[in-house]
Amino acid sequence: GNGYSEKGEFELAFDYYQKALQIRQKILGENHPETALSYNNLGIIYKEQGQYDLAIEYHQKALKIQKKIFGENYPELANYYQGIGNAYKEKGELDLAMDYYMKAYTIHENAYGELNPLVAKDLVAIGNIYTEKEDFENAVDAFQKALKIQKQTLSENHPDLAMTYNNIGNIYNKYEQYDLALAFYLNALALKEAIVGEEHPEIADYYNNIGNIYASKGDYIQALEYQQKALDLKIMFFGNKHPSVILPYLNIGNIYYETGEYDKALVDFQNSMSANVKEFNPKPTNIYINPSLNNYYDAKKLLSSLHGKAKTLIGKYKTDMLEANLIAAFNTYQKCDILIGIIRRTTISKSDKIEFGKITSKIYDESIDICSKLHNLKKDTANGYYIEQGFYFSEKNKAGVLLEAIAGSEAKKFSGLPDSLLAIEKKQKQEMVFYEKKLAEVVDAQEEAVIRNELFELKARYKKLITSFEKDYPKYYEMKHSEKYVTVKDLQSVLSEDVALRSYFLGDSLISIFTITHESISLDQVEKVEDFDFKIFGLRKLITSGVISDFNDFQVEAYDFYTKLFPRELPDGIKNILVIPDGNLGLIPFEVLLTEKYTGKIDQFEKYPFLINKYGFAYSYSANLFYKNIQKTIENGNRHSGDSWLGIAPVFNDVKNLVINDIYISSLPATEKEVKTINQKFKQKNIDSEIKVFNDASEEFLKSDAIKKYKYLHIATHGFVNSEKPELSGIILADNKSGGNDGILYSGEIYNLELNSDLVVLSACETGLGKVSKGEGIIGLTRALLYAGTNNIIVSLWRVSDNSTADLMIDFYDYFLKEREAENSMFAYSDYLRMSKLNMIKDEKFGHPFFWSPFILIGN
Repeated sequence: GNGYSEKGEFELAFDYYQKALQIRQKILGENHPETALSYNNLGIIYKEQGQYDLAIEYHQKALKIQKKIFGENYPELANYYQGIGNAYKEKGELDLAMDYYMKAYTIHENAYGELNPLVAKDLVAIGNIYTEKEDFENAVDAFQKALKIQKQTLSENHPDLAMTYNNIGNIYNKYEQYDLALAFYLNALALKEAIVGEEHPEIADYYNNIGNIYASKGDYIQALEYQQKALDLKIMFFGNKHPSVILPYLNIGNIYYETGEYDKALVDFQNSMSANVKEFNPKPTNIYINPSLNNYYDAKKLLSSLHGKAKTLIGKYKTDMLEANLIAAFNTYQKCDILIGIIRRTTISKSDKIEFGKITSKIYDESIDICSKLHNLKKDTANGYYIEQGFYFSEKNKAGVLLEAIAGSEAKKFSGLPDSLLAIEKKQKQEMVFYEKKLAEVVDAQEEAVIRNELFELKARYKKLITSFEKDYPKYYEMKHSEKYVTVKDLQSVLSEDVALRSYFLGDSLISIFTITHESISLDQVEKVEDFDFKIFGLRKLITSGVISDFNDFQVEAYDFYTKLFPRELPDGIKNILVIPDGNLGLIPFEVLLTEKYTGKIDQFEKYPFLINKYGFAYSYSANLFYKNIQKTIENGNRHSGDSWLGIAPVFNDVKNLVINDIYISSLPATEKEVKTINQKFKQKNIDSEIKVFNDASEEFLKSDAIKKYKYLHIATHGFVNSEKPELSGIILADNKSGGNDGILYSGEIYNLELNSDLVVLSACETGLGKVSKGEGIIGLTRALLYAGTNNIIVSLWRVSDNSTADLMIDFYDYFLKEREAENSMFAYSDYLRMSKLNMIKDEKFGHPFFWSPFILIGN
């Protein structure tokens, strides 16, 4: 078995490994180290054959036996952990792969010390994950450490060195330093050939990398030569139906696409899918047929093949203008969409799902564009079928991970899971958040290893628990993985006559704008300038600087953005807009845009033609989320016996030079006045209300069950955002260390709260910010609160004075308490916020948009 495996003849190796396993089971029994070795060998073969779930299963069997016999720290266990990591890496589940590689690294380092080739091998694997995640600084660090160890412990012609050189080449490739990458690849190839010869399946992987470099340099002749050599080698060893053959076909297809040889490209994309899908054997002449989405080796490579085919069909259409090619491309994009759903469902890590969203954004961008072309070509103005399909594709690229997380949370509540299991699940999540916080703060390397190990075991237990939920409670699985997306008709049924939903999609070259009212849908596409994101940051800076002289530039930019984002007037009768932003558009409040050029005095803000003068605004991460919240409100009615309000303000009067998370914690005296004044107004209306100030405004209280009874939560304090690790963003509360708390309610901890609130007001700095991720939007505190159960949130997009904030909030609640008796509009909260802002614009002291525009309503 080992002999055939070394030669790359995996089917023969599998047969012998299987025989060895049967002999060992019969003579030695199941719980024996030699039996574990057989399971591990079969796991390696399953990985090579593209059967990654079976690979993980067999490595886990081996691991279980060895741990039972030798304990947790047995050095041999590292090989099994690395095998599991390899399978997860091939599946594209990078977070899980990293966890297993780090576990292997810790075991090897503890057993053999730093200067050991096995430790170097682990570092290479870790570096590869960093490379895939585009964390090049950490990747380079890992590879350099590995190379240093290998040069001291291995001979000059050792195969591990070839692998490390190859991986350093990958880094330079990512950095677009193609000549340096090529030098490392050629060095690695020469070393590998000297060890295994020219006719070995692993040599094909080096040819593949060299071919990709030549393609990136635009030398398609050389690129094709190397990819063809890779393909020939793979077919020689594995035949045409094998996971190893998929990539060379795919790469050759991409080369032909780049050179405009679309017919040749289509043949190779079809061949790549034929190698991947066991029952797919298309005739070379039938380029339109697509495979069924089952019984395939590699889902992500299949997605790449389908995507390559779809964009090639568009290329063909642009050349021959045959409508059949455009329709075939549309059908192929629909196939891509179905497969994306399958991959999302089977991906475990939230982070990996978000990374996957970056890949799918381009597919959905092209899908929307093709819908626009078909709409115009077919003049389908009567029923708008293709525009509705375009809107569907746009929605599939918005907050999918958040929607799935909320679905999972609701599934736990309503699928009949026993309270005892829910208590275990909640405790495990809290423990994971605790150790993730500790990991972010740790400095000592030994302590870090201990924390990583504890976190690894916690994640493994949590995964096992959730898997048991899905297996033992079918309703939980069904609710968690339900993929019903809102239709245009669904939205129109809940939109009142004065509301327009505006959903934006930022593509590579176009901004697609969908407008839905209670009776119509339209699509506008405008050119996206190359430096569009830079211009967003520029506009934001002009507002947040607070410098009056900057407003000459602001007047130009704010009007320019309006013309791009509102290329035509909204229908008559529209008074409110629900904005679903995309990407960095979520960083600016649309209210500040100017509807016409302004030529008046620079500091007379009440005369500026701000968009807020015409419309009220609310924001949402997606139309799906908006619709689900509406449905939840309708179905649940009033979930509270009363309209209880709670105000929280730590105030921080006694702090001196306190710094938390690099933020200077200053006293916020106006927040005390803010919550006390609002509380008094509620009391005057005989509405149940209370406040928690100073030490009573604690993290412990916010985590308690008492918080569930409040319909309205108002939190006036400091907030901070960690854009690199959004789960470490937080709200700063009283420095009360009771109950093991640290005075900071982190985003990761908010996910574990159970809120019944209809409105949460975060009267705190920058609480609407976070990490902007393609396909997900802003990842920060707001997402955590929506997950925890609130329907609506008022947050801030930048830091503002606590005095101006207090004025705005008190005004907001004045309108709230005055108008609430007649409250029947889905835009009620938005109306109150808008009226408060309009009042502030007239204020000589706080009329600048810096003070009033950062506060936005997320919800309905």
